[in-house]
Amino acid sequence: MKRILIILLTAILLILTACGDGDGAENTSENSDEANDTTLEKTKGDDQEATDGEIPVYQIGETAVITSDLYEFDYEVTVTDFNLTKEVDDVKIEDYIISGHGDERFAVVDVTIRNISDESYVPNEMFSANLASEGDRGGITSDDDFFEVGDKELAPGEELEGHLVYVILLDDSETFTLKYEFMSAEETHFILPNPEK
Repeated sequence: MKRILIILLTAILLILTACGDGDGAENTSENSDEANDTTLEKTKGDDQEATDGEIPVYQIGETAVITSDLYEFDYEVTVTDFNLTKEVDDVKIEDYIISGHGDERFAVVDVTIRNISDESYVPNEMFSANLASEGDRGGITSDDDFFEVGDKELAPGEELEGHLVYVILLDDSETFTLKYEFMSAEETHFILPNPEK
């Protein structure tokens, strides 16, 4: 259900982008510059709270309180580490991808998730996070096979630690963005510096 919703939302975003006004190339460039300026300003500031519709931005080690847009409960997320590797949990990238080109990597985001709501829930059933490289509007979803701890019920006050794993192609991105509650009023970002730069 979660994957279908993400695919549907991504398709809607692509359609809306394609249906933009005739100045698409100019506006995209200007909007991208404005978005980069906003992101830089937000990452330099101490206050990560959303103001005037801006997306709150956090760094590695900071804790975000996020509200589920669909289920209306709060949860905390702390990104504790980020790395790019060819092997995770004894799985090699060349064994995981059938027809790779050699530029693929596992992007591993270590997270701590804490249930600060009044009800128990299974994290993988309630929310997910997209990982986007620079210039990527949507991003990709993690492979839940590597985040099995997220398949267990999390009671109020409990927390879990694990890693979100994505398969990416190496590019020139200086940073990656981890996006929770993507395309909602509660969207929250973590800026992850490329460890290979």
